[in-house]
Amino acid sequence: MSKKGKHVFKIVAIVLISVAALLLLSAGALVLYAKRHVNYTLDDALFAAAKGESVIRLYADGEEGDAVLFEEVCLLGYRKENVTLDRVPKTVRAAFLAAEDREFYRHHGVNVRRTLMAAINYITKRSPTFGASTITQQVVKNVSGDSEVTVGRKLSEMLRALHMENTHSKDEIFELYLNIVPMSESIVGIAKAAEVYFGKEVEQLTYAEAAVLAGIANAPTRYNPHRHPEAAKEKRDRVLYAMLDAGYIDDDTYQASVEEPLCVKEQSCEGTPVMSWFAEAVLKEVEGDLVAQHGMTPEAAHRYVMHGGFSVKTTVNARAQKLLEEYFSDPSRFPAGEELPTYAMCVCNSLTGELVAVVGRSGEKDGNLLLNHATDLPHTPGSVLKPLALYAPLLNEKRIHAATVFDDVPVEFKEQGASYVAFPRNSPAIYQGLTTVSDALRLSKNTVAVRLYQLRGAEEIYRSLHRDFDFDTVTRSAYGSDGSKRTDLAPSPLALGQLTYGIPLRKLTEAYCVFPSEGVVRSGRSYREVTDGAGRTLLTKEQKEKRVYSEECARIMNQLLSGVTDSGTAKSIQLKYMVDTAGKTGTSGDDRDRMFIGYTPYFTAGIWCGYESGDRSLSSLRVSHLTAWDEVMRQIHEVCVTEGDAQLRHFSTEGLVRCAYCMDSGELFTPTCALDARASRMGYAYFTPDNRPTGVCSRHVAVDYDTLTSAIAHEGCPVEELGRVALIRVDDRHFPMQLYVRDAEYVYRPLSHSTPLGESFDCPYFVHSLREGDYCGISLGRKQFNSACYLHDAPVYRYRSDEEDTSSA
Repeated sequence: MSKKGKHVFKIVAIVLISVAALLLLSAGALVLYAKRHVNYTLDDALFAAAKGESVIRLYADGEEGDAVLFEEVCLLGYRKENVTLDRVPKTVRAAFLAAEDREFYRHHGVNVRRTLMAAINYITKRSPTFGASTITQQVVKNVSGDSEVTVGRKLSEMLRALHMENTHSKDEIFELYLNIVPMSESIVGIAKAAEVYFGKEVEQLTYAEAAVLAGIANAPTRYNPHRHPEAAKEKRDRVLYAMLDAGYIDDDTYQASVEEPLCVKEQSCEGTPVMSWFAEAVLKEVEGDLVAQHGMTPEAAHRYVMHGGFSVKTTVNARAQKLLEEYFSDPSRFPAGEELPTYAMCVCNSLTGELVAVVGRSGEKDGNLLLNHATDLPHTPGSVLKPLALYAPLLNEKRIHAATVFDDVPVEFKEQGASYVAFPRNSPAIYQGLTTVSDALRLSKNTVAVRLYQLRGAEEIYRSLHRDFDFDTVTRSAYGSDGSKRTDLAPSPLALGQLTYGIPLRKLTEAYCVFPSEGVVRSGRSYREVTDGAGRTLLTKEQKEKRVYSEECARIMNQLLSGVTDSGTAKSIQLKYMVDTAGKTGTSGDDRDRMFIGYTPYFTAGIWCGYESGDRSLSSLRVSHLTAWDEVMRQIHEVCVTEGDAQLRHFSTEGLVRCAYCMDSGELFTPTCALDARASRMGYAYFTPDNRPTGVCSRHVAVDYDTLTSAIAHEGCPVEELGRVALIRVDDRHFPMQLYVRDAEYVYRPLSHSTPLGESFDCPYFVHSLREGDYCGISLGRKQFNSACYLHDAPVYRYRSDEEDTSSA
């Protein structure tokens, strides 16, 4: 070799060695990467599970504490039928080995030669397809569902196949492959395929029929003999030639088989039975936990659930679930129709937070894995959010108590042209005035909610909703479809529940269990354990628990929320006459969502009502969501609550004190409070010993009243006509527009000696003390109780009050 030739040879050698080294380093890096992402323990569990039936068995707790079969589910079009390898004839073995992996019994899970050839083809693109997967690799893919087309995934598959060959025999792997291979039309495995396509047991298949099945396995849709008989026959003949070429059949058998006509049974399907809403919720939860706990890809977890073969110990109450499904599928209550709203409801155990019953939408359930409005979709909670975001936390921190008074009037006014818009706005536009926390929650006062929001702060509310209840759909920032930026850290979302995305009904219902369980919140679950076909535990669902509120706080909230069903926004609920009942209503601002979360010591249930599309407001309902909740819950309590549980019929008030207070000040009642012209202003509520009214009421002021004219008296009024009444001192009402406020006609304000009194009965006596453009509110109706007497000769100042520092009325 010449000197120049040797030099070129050295350069080529260096280049080849460098490329080889680079390839080796890259391969090594990919192998290490794949190793870190391979869970061999999970593969072993999936292998064992795949050997089982396609049936999923769901169990409920029996009356004696034992597990009772609740429901059997098969998500495949046909129930899988396993066949042992000793039943598989040589016709079938030969067809699949020839078509899929001739060297199956000679390699160790990976066919190195074909893999290298496939890699070269991947680089050169000489052939559009080049299969290199062994039967073992196909088993890995079929049990895991991992089919992503990446180099890393392929390397991972190869490593898993090598592991499978080390832990299972060739016959075990081949047997499993034949029992889980997809055969089109939702058929899995050769036994069911033999029955569906040829009406035969697997032992009876001819070489030609076996070749048809092997062809389907290669491309289930393309070579389906029902839909594409010509393509199936052409593929069959190629498989038969492969069998001849591999030496599995002789020329005569080959010739006879290719001449055999393609005769398949008429297409039919057993049909997938419709499972209950609860079973559906369980399987979706299992699917999610396979991803979270075992690191499965979502696709692999879905495939695992679809193929079944496992058992689940659920938290279902079978009787409650039956009642729910029967009630909401009754066409007389909920007729079918796109123009009608739908309903969703879920029921939890009040003490454990476990899901016991669920319905995802009203009407007959006609399919599987449907959209579930109780578990899958977030909905606007409206005022349902207030107890969790505002009232309970502030009570727990002792920053308010049941008698704390806030003013139910707008918090702010926004100028809009020549007028103003009040926020929050009541509908109708009438405000209550001085309102206790107890009444504000009972009557769902938005103005008080906004004041509590200001007291607590947006950041603390946001953090606690995430921390305490895992409301991960409450968002710090988001962008609308129009590109506008939105946030839930504002009064409307956090105080009034008008969230950007909403919260799923199930999560809200589970969160409300914090009240009947006396301040402890537990992570929800619909199942406790999943076991594979061999009885080995695949998943366990342990509950996490933490104390969010004190026992005393939760017990006070039970009393406050009982007011909602006693005389508040859910007073139509009749369950309260059977057992203590509490809850909270909620409506979205555009009335597209109506919700109620209610509870007893036994069960906590949430109901949602709205249109399927979510783009229409609700008007009158054929069945009120409150009526539906009430009727279902009464049935559940009648059927599911046993005599032994009777002691739980009432919410505990242990550790609380009940005392009277003035409803206008939240302080202790005084003789002056008793002079109020309205009905008794004495209220009663439960408090903790260290967070209750202690001071005496200073809001009521006694004044003289002219009983002849029913107006505030002055010096000109006859003494014999005078009576004594108490008005309420409210100094901070200054509005840029007139408002209707229920207690406005009972308001007192001190006057200077020179201020004239009002001249008519439709305005307060202190009207002339207001600045121009300043309003203090009036009560609905012409005659105001705090108007001044103008029938008698009046001086410019008022007659007399209990306040010594001013001229008085």
